[in-house]
Amino acid sequence: MKVLFFCLVWPEPTSSAAGVRLDYLIRLFIREGFELHLSSNAEQGPYSALYEDLNGVYRYKLDPNSSETSDKLAQINPNVVVFDRYPTEEQFSWHVMEACPHAIRILDTEDLHGLRRARQLTLEKLENKGALSHLYVAEHDIKPTSIYNPIALREMVSMYRSDLSLVVSDVELSYAQKYYGIPIAQIMHLPILSSRLLEQFRPLTNDRSSHACFIGNFKHAPNRDAVHFLRYQLWPHIYRALSDQGDTNSECHIYGAYMDATIERLHEPSIGFYMKGRVDDVYSTMATYRVLLAPLRFGAGVKGKILDAFSMELPVVTTPIGNEGLSVHLDGKVFPGYVAKTVEEFKQSAVKCLSSSAQNRWDFPDHIKLEQRLDTEYGNAFISRVKDWIKGKNRIPHPTKLMLEQNSQLAHRYLSKYIQLKNEG
Repeated sequence: MKVLFFCLVWPEPTSSAAGVRLDYLIRLFIREGFELHLSSNAEQGPYSALYEDLNGVYRYKLDPNSSETSDKLAQINPNVVVFDRYPTEEQFSWHVMEACPHAIRILDTEDLHGLRRARQLTLEKLENKGALSHLYVAEHDIKPTSIYNPIALREMVSMYRSDLSLVVSDVELSYAQKYYGIPIAQIMHLPILSSRLLEQFRPLTNDRSSHACFIGNFKHAPNRDAVHFLRYQLWPHIYRALSDQGDTNSECHIYGAYMDATIERLHEPSIGFYMKGRVDDVYSTMATYRVLLAPLRFGAGVKGKILDAFSMELPVVTTPIGNEGLSVHLDGKVFPGYVAKTVEEFKQSAVKCLSSSAQNRWDFPDHIKLEQRLDTEYGNAFISRVKDWIKGKNRIPHPTKLMLEQNSQLAHRYLSKYIQLKNEG
């Protein structure tokens, strides 16, 4: 059996939760005996995972606007094709339908881009009205005019057109059914899991500093917003409150991939706010801190930084956006930290965690056992469904899916051919 992954960028499991998710899916198929084929038009970077440690991996740079792509797909003849987000599905699904009509097409949403955008638009409208201290946008706060934004509509079409769409949280599963109307047979909850279940991910030290940290990929808009908000609206007040208590050593350290000049300018040592850049080992870095601060005001999916903190038994102060979708990862335990709904709650919670007199004792899930159980429960269910479809079982297309396949295939084909002729002329 063969699986082909179309990736917007080459997987970077050390850079983002999206990279961890894609890496898990790739290794899950490898574990189940699939031959791996990877394609991306992006340039390979120093942190790209090319899976040279695996035997029989084939890599390509398939061009959506090349007449050779359909021929190459027919030659590969995959049983399963995975698109790593809706833009890659838009670019390549018509090629797959044309060259490999029996291939199972799976869309990994990573997080619901339309939901994230709806929350961002609502937040922007609030701030345009002067509500600059708004901490988060919950689903019930989303304006009706924001729900069906252009990104959401494109994503919705991709989900309808695919045989199966994967979402990372039960909240997104509910949202996709409620607002997108995706049939339950075409959508599945598969939590974010790591393929690197190693004992070394347990806490490395009990000697934690008095500092706070934030970690995130700065190509991701919610992370940029969170750090900016932390720098100007939260940390100065937290720092002052700690100083008033006599705790003058607390600092906030910001880590993350792709930290550009705009983000680096937030560096302000006078209040203990330091931009540290990328780290090679997230886990050993997190293990030395007192608390993770994650004031996420919009977003979707499940936040990798918070899962990493749980694995290192590091308490978290976040918002309801940061807490969203974590029920399966908490395994029945109370959130280890604080979920703040207001700016004032966030400040007070951060001070509680960072105060030298704090004696908090948090109850964390057993990270290794939990991930192994979720891998067995959800990963096996996903693979079982895929294998049943390969055998021709229970694959009954929805009429809307068939309609969108036919119409979008024509539209994307002719657009691609137009670009081909333009490039040739």
